[in-house]
Amino acid sequence: MDNREERHRDYDQLARDVNLEDITSSQHNREVLRQLRDNDPELKSLIIESEEAEVGFEEDSWDLSAFVVKDGTDDIGWLGYFVSKSEVLQSLCIQYLPDGSIKEFIGWVNSNRSIQELSIEYDLGDDTIFNDLIPMCIKNNILNRIEITGVNIGRERARRLALVLNQQCDQKAPLWLQLKRNNLDAEGLRELATLLTTKLGHLCIAENQIGMNGGEVLGAVIRSKAFSQLTGLDIGRNNIGNEGVQVLAAELSKCTNIKNLNLSGNRAITAVGLGFISGLLGAENCRIESIDLSNMHIGDDGAEVLAAGLVGNQFLMELILRVYENDEYVSAGITDSGWSAFSKLLCNTSSINSTYMSNHTLAQICQYPLPPPYICKYLQLNAFQQHQNIDTAKIAKIKILLNHPDLDMEPFFQKQLKLLPHVMSWFQRARSCHSNSSPSGRVLTRTQSQKHVLSRELSAVYKFIRGMPMVAADGYCKYVLKTALKRKRKLQLMLQKAEEEEEWAQKRLKPEPEYD
Repeated sequence: MDNREERHRDYDQLARDVNLEDITSSQHNREVLRQLRDNDPELKSLIIESEEAEVGFEEDSWDLSAFVVKDGTDDIGWLGYFVSKSEVLQSLCIQYLPDGSIKEFIGWVNSNRSIQELSIEYDLGDDTIFNDLIPMCIKNNILNRIEITGVNIGRERARRLALVLNQQCDQKAPLWLQLKRNNLDAEGLRELATLLTTKLGHLCIAENQIGMNGGEVLGAVIRSKAFSQLTGLDIGRNNIGNEGVQVLAAELSKCTNIKNLNLSGNRAITAVGLGFISGLLGAENCRIESIDLSNMHIGDDGAEVLAAGLVGNQFLMELILRVYENDEYVSAGITDSGWSAFSKLLCNTSSINSTYMSNHTLAQICQYPLPPPYICKYLQLNAFQQHQNIDTAKIAKIKILLNHPDLDMEPFFQKQLKLLPHVMSWFQRARSCHSNSSPSGRVLTRTQSQKHVLSRELSAVYKFIRGMPMVAADGYCKYVLKTALKRKRKLQLMLQKAEEEEEWAQKRLKPEPEYD
């Protein structure tokens, strides 16, 4: 019998009678152990932190899922044992472990079969994270999310991490991998991208040291087979410049899988770099639904460039531009000039066709202060299209009704009166846009009544008749003639039927001949 089996046996025997007060430093920790022991479904996540993290806070205000370690008082062995036995614990976050109990605790975690998310925010030393903890969890084929924060990951550790992740032999879904604030540089990222074969669904490498010229490495990341199912990419605060974003945008323009892109805090990206992002958003294969450009002070030049790239884009729903400095939100530097570009993007009023071809997808521009009301109005309409399953054509119709009080019918005259029924049908469908049960309808009702729409419908008919008086007169004559012929045919049928009935009646009434 090895030491591990013997240890399990000892804990199993003692667990029946152990007094939680003897192995914990606080009532809070006793409650956490009780929940683990009893498989309480309320405890799905566990945070292990030091008592220093709670300095200044009363015990009753501690996070309900936190086990606050007080060295020398809390028994980490028992904590590990109860973690290993838990069948409901799904998330484990390690922010602290006493030096003498790290190996023992990791050994217990290896026996758990329910943890799906592992977060490490504390350097366990001696590469324990990469040599013991993650390999053990990976072999259990249960992890779908790994977060490593505040741990120095150089080239060798990046290589070790890639090899460890590749041991996941039965991968049911792409892995969520977050490597935040680890001093990871471009070479370390290259090592990871080159060796990694495990499929990733999300990669966060924010607040590292990728650098101004890290575009080549980022391009290698996108091209790697391990990232072929990547839907989210967070490379915020990496001091990436225009050259880096140029290469990144070129690679992303070939991808259809990326849905969320975070470039926040890369202040070396200027309007030139935003031009490459604009080109990406206008690319045929681009499927990005949310892009974070916060903390970049894009200004009017950046706003105009981005708005130009979103013309024709049917996928981007969220654009994040807010700036947070000195514990408060400040302006991103966008004035009326920049907002006018977004106004034209969301509703180009130069013509009915331009309004129809405007962007009806972008639903949220996150920035402080809020965008002007005339921008928010159109964003709100676009949001209805997404959340209320409203047809895009209906949103376009509402924008047309809001901004074109006098509809020009002259372009339709070349088809004479053939298009008049379609125009009438369009107005009839437009009346449904006024439904107060629909949020989008309430937006239109606030500015225009159904009576107003009806008057425009009559005005359109009048324009057709005024523009083509002879065609209208000929059309009326043709209508009268058609009606007269129809009535005549009906009368002829009635007369024919009457004659047939008369003939039949006479035959029935004619006396039979008499024979001698």
